[in-house]
Amino acid sequence: MTLTADRPVRSSTRPALPVATPQQPAAPAPSPALVAALVLPDVYRVTDATSIVGYVHVAGPVFVALRGAVYNTSVEVGQCLDLESALARLECDRA
Repeated sequence: MTLTADRPVRSSTRPALPVATPQQPAAPAPSPALVAALVLPDVYRVTDATSIVGYVHVAGPVFVALRGAVYNTSVEVGQCLDLESALARLECDRA
């Protein structure tokens, strides 16, 4: 059997295919800032825009960060020497 038609010749270069670029994951929405309000002489209630995050109990020179919506069942997450550090500790524990 004899071939009567020439075979098509392939090009040595292929057309460029679109390169899929990896998409960067969307940055998480910033969480609302924590606000501390003094509710007892030695207890701050810490809230964000929607709910109670925890409490900060002042025990002498130490600020004890407590996580939980109910004071008497909240869990200690850290002890700090100032209120700002205690709020930062609650923020880190919340994430």
